[in-house]
Order: sequence, then C-alpha cells, then structure tokens
Amino acid sequence: NIGAIAILPEGWKLAPKDRLPKSLKKEMKGLSWSAYSKEKPYILVAGPVPGEMYEKMILPILAPDPAKDDKVEFGKETFYFGGNRGRGQVYPEGNKSNNNQFFAEADGTIKAIDGLKVTIQKTDGTSIEQTVLPGADLVVTVGEEVRKDEPITTNPNVGGFGQAEKEVILQDMNRVYAFCALSFSIFLSQLSFVLKKKQFEKVQLAEGF
Repeated sequence: NIGAIAILPEGWKLAPKDRLPKSLKKEMKGLSWSAYSKEKPYILVAGPVPGEMYEKMILPILAPDPAKDDKVEFGKETFYFGGNRGRGQVYPEGNKSNNNQFFAEADGTIKAIDGLKVTIQKTDGTSIEQTVLPGADLVVTVGEEVRKDEPITTNPNVGGFGQAEKEVILQDMNRVYAFCALSFSIFLSQLSFVLKKKQFEKVQLAEGF
C-alpha cells in the first residue's frame, strides 16, 4: 500500500469534486484526498491505497484569489509533498510490528525453533527464548551458531518514505495581459522597422545607389 501527504501554502485548498472535469476524475481512478483537519485544510492526505493501482497520485488543488483574501499575494509559493510505501515498523505503543527484521539477542547456538519462538543457548550455558513476528522468514537452523545482533530473519520491509518540494507561481492575469500587450507592441515596432528598412533599400536600388 502507499499513502501521501501534501502541505500547501495557506489559502490553497483541495478542489471541490463538482469542479473537476470528467477527464480528470477518470485519471484519478477514484483516489480520494481529505484535509488533515478543519483547522488546517491546506494539509491534505491520501491513502493507504493499493500501490499497483495508484502508481501516480493526482492532487487537484484550488488556487486562492488575492482579490478576496488579503492574506494571499501574487508570487512564488512552495508546496511540500511526502509519500510512503509499506507500513510502519513500530506501533504507537512502541512495540515492533511484523514489518521488521529480527536479530539475535546474544551470542550462542540455536537450540530449538518452535514456530515463531527461537531458543538460543548462550556460551555460559543459559538459554534465552526470542519471539519473532510473522511476516519474515527465519534464516537460521537448529545447531547453527549466531553472534549477537546477527539477523535471524529476512527483512520484510520493502517500503520507504520520500519527500519533495515544488514551486508554483500565482500570477495576476492583468500582468499576463499587460505582458502580452507589451510583447505585441514590441513585435509591431520591430516589424515596422524591418519593413521601413526594406523600403529604403528598394528606393536606393531604384535611384542607382
């Protein structure tokens, strides 16, 4: 399974479902995002969901309008994303989950293996019983010598956590229109200059220069 978290700048939020186009809904494959809390709607979480189905997780967001929110300004904003595959290795109580690799607790010889219980006879003759959890396979056999902290099971944890940050520019459309108008006026002036130059060259040729 996989899960994800997205931390948006304040004022940005999850886009309502009724504003999503059908093509985007189809691409999202039913993926559901939700706000972390009512107090912090700009923190969004998703999952756990099957990793094979959701190799790409699409997040539809709604940009704020600075004209309606005084706290929001046009400019560059930073978004933070985190993704997790697999599940936790430690429960909230602090005990290990079965998503762990287990290690020998002492030097000695494997005396007995009873299901998930491994008995290690230490060098001083005493024995300790160590319980491993389901999920990993034992890699030791009875009679085998082990060293303390040597792995006695495989490692079932194939997950991991990744994070990234991206920048988005919230642009004022009036600035975009002004830029387009300025670019068009520069284009017209350059075109006029080129045409005048061509006309001047034709006149010179006609006069024999």
